[in-house]
Amino acid sequence: MVRSLEHLRINVPTRSSSKLIWENWIVPIAFYAILWAGFRYWLEFTNPQSIVLAILFGSCYYGFKELRKKTEKADDFIPYRVSINIHNQRDLLLKFNLVKTDEDWNQLVEIDENSFLRRGLNFTVLSLTKEGLPHLIWWEDHKIFQAGIPSFEEAIQEVKLPYESALGRGGWSPRLYFGYRHGKAKGYTLALCLWKRWWEKNKPTEISQLETDEEHDTGSIYLVLGTLPYGEIGNDYEARGQDRKTELEKLGWTIKDYDEPGAPRAWAKLEVQNEYFAVSQQDCETD
Repeated sequence: MVRSLEHLRINVPTRSSSKLIWENWIVPIAFYAILWAGFRYWLEFTNPQSIVLAILFGSCYYGFKELRKKTEKADDFIPYRVSINIHNQRDLLLKFNLVKTDEDWNQLVEIDENSFLRRGLNFTVLSLTKEGLPHLIWWEDHKIFQAGIPSFEEAIQEVKLPYESALGRGGWSPRLYFGYRHGKAKGYTLALCLWKRWWEKNKPTEISQLETDEEHDTGSIYLVLGTLPYGEIGNDYEARGQDRKTELEKLGWTIKDYDEPGAPRAWAKLEVQNEYFAVSQQDCETD
C-alpha cells in the first residue's frame, strides 16, 4: 500500500490552475445559486430567506462531503512503526572521538537492553492530516504523543563526556537527531548533536568537509551524517512522482527490505541503510 505523505518543502505534481478554479470556485458558486433559485422561485421564500437557506444547506452539503473524504482516507490508512538504529556503532563512536580507544568501546558492549544503542529511536505514525502529513505520532521510547512532522532528539546515555565551565565541571551525552529542522538537503536529517566547545577541542583532524548546523542559544552543533528522502517515511514516492531506488541512491542509501515470499503481510519490513544508520518501518497490522 502506498501512503500519501507530502511535505511542505517538496514540490509535487499539482492539478492545473484552471481545474482548481473550476472545482473550488465555479462549481460551488453555481451550486449555491441553484439552491437559492430553488428556495426563491420553487418554494417561494423571500429573497433574504432564500440566501440564508442556500448558504445553510450548501455549507452542510460541503461539510458532509469533506467529512466523507476524510473518513474514506482514514479507512485506507494503516499505522506504521519506524525504527532508527546506529548499525555501525563502533566506527561512528571512534571516528568522532566519542570513545577514544577499542578498550573504551568494549566497555559499552555489555550495555542494558533498554539503552539507546540497543533499542534505537522508535515511533509510530498513528494518523495523517487531510494533506497527507503525519498528524499524530506515538514516541514509543518515552511513551508520549506528538503532533506534526517527525522531529526527535535522543541522548546516547551510554557515552558520557566531560565539560568545564565557570560553574564547575560536569558530564554530558551526545544526542542523535532525526527530523526536518537541521541540514540543507531536502529530506529528514540524521545528525549528531554535540557541545560545540567540546567539538572544537576534540574534532578529529581527518574530518574536514562535514555539513554542520550551529544552535547558538544552546551552544550545540549538529554534525549531519545522512539525509533520508521525505518519501521514505510512509513510502509515498509514487505520490511524489519519484522512484524510490533512485532517490535513495542519490543520498547514499541502500535498500535492505525484508519480504519473505509466502509470509504474512505484517511480517514485511522496509529498511534502508547508509554508512552509519539503518531506518526500518513496518505496518502495525495483523493478518
